Amino acid sequence: MRFMFRSLSLAGGLIWSCAAAAAGEQACQPQPGQGVKNADQSTLWLRTECPEPHTRAYIIELSEQSGGHRDRLIVEQDVEEAPWGHASLVDIDGDGMHEVEVRGACGAGPNCIGDLYRIDRGNRRLYHFFSGGYADLQVIDGHLVESGRASCCSWEFHGWRLDERPVLRDYDNMDLMAWVSASGDEEGNVAAVDCAFSRRNGDNWQTVPPPSPAWLQICQHYGQAYRLTTPEQDRQKAE
Repeated sequence: MRFMFRSLSLAGGLIWSCAAAAAGEQACQPQPGQGVKNADQSTLWLRTECPEPHTRAYIIELSEQSGGHRDRLIVEQDVEEAPWGHASLVDIDGDGMHEVEVRGACGAGPNCIGDLYRIDRGNRRLYHFFSGGYADLQVIDGHLVESGRASCCSWEFHGWRLDERPVLRDYDNMDLMAWVSASGDEEGNVAAVDCAFSRRNGDNWQTVPPPSPAWLQICQHYGQAYRLTTPEQDRQKAE
């Protein structure tokens, strides 16, 4: 697992070392099992076990309506690296088919490592669906979107199409990236907000229009009027 923002890579060592120091003598604490019924009447179960004092094991199980276990997945986490790590049952897209979200190490800001484990509806197996580092997850226009602080005055948003492909979604295969940055006046008030969307073009990123009006909510992150960067403006800057 890794942090979402490449701009945080230089701070990575500090983040991990501080987490380890904060963990100190912390040890894994087992958590009782909990389950949730899915739209197809299957049940997703989650519990935390402690195979070793400094290792959390998240036990994820899928059982069918008949009560028999269909699949089982174990996700281990180092307590020293993620002293505040935890897992929970979520329904990220509101379709009635639940996922397990595992949160790991956090940086100095709001971003924390996070992973989603999902049910493959084709073969009824559990798989690693998403891996990133974020402050929040939401669904916009049929895409899973993670958001997090990239600097003191800017946020990044990464989007992946929500479909039934049983593949891991991470930084390397995102479908869309957006950023919102704010500049302030001498009194610390937000004076201007810029917003831009981009897609991969080979090894580079190319500015594109927002895929639909729904995406413009990203530009309103600071609650102020914003300037949307267009592909034409981006080309003019490059000339």
